[in-house]
Amino acid sequence: MKQQKEDRRSRRTRHLVSDAFIELLLEKSYDAIMVQDILDQAGIGRTIFYAHYFDKKDALESTVEGMMETFSQLIAHREAGQEILLGADMFGHVHQHWQVFQALVLHGGVALWETGQAMLSTTIEETLASRLPTKHSSSVPLAVVSHYLAGAFLNLLKWWLEAEIPCPPEQIDQIFQQLVMPGVWATVGGKRA
Repeated sequence: MKQQKEDRRSRRTRHLVSDAFIELLLEKSYDAIMVQDILDQAGIGRTIFYAHYFDKKDALESTVEGMMETFSQLIAHREAGQEILLGADMFGHVHQHWQVFQALVLHGGVALWETGQAMLSTTIEETLASRLPTKHSSSVPLAVVSHYLAGAFLNLLKWWLEAEIPCPPEQIDQIFQQLVMPGVWATVGGKRA
């Protein structure tokens, strides 16, 4: 994403492009969306678009970045006694905005998937590194654990959205915790909360 001073107009433009991208993804796949479609939907000109983004992929990455920032905040601001990584609040957030997430997951394409997984993996790795004992020693590097955990979460999330949310956030979180977390905690030697 192009670096520039974040002023009010710039934030407004980014918000318009992000909203336009999501609206378009509700209608068609990422590959079928052209920059002109984004411009028309957002009501901005080509010059403005290219002042903020290199291309369509850059605009998508910016949109995903904004959404992943919410996940990062949910992970980073957990209190003692909560799951330190992924939990029901994340599934709850997706549930509140399920149509948007469904469009992104089902129509966002490989670029979205890779960007989302990379960002979530980085957040998980940073969280694990900051919360595990300093003498953490495992034969599996935290980067590998984080990548695995992000992939497991996103794949379960994708199933949940494709099935049109057949169970409440708390139940899908219980399934996630049961399937994934015992192995993660056994590997990193940490505690659940």
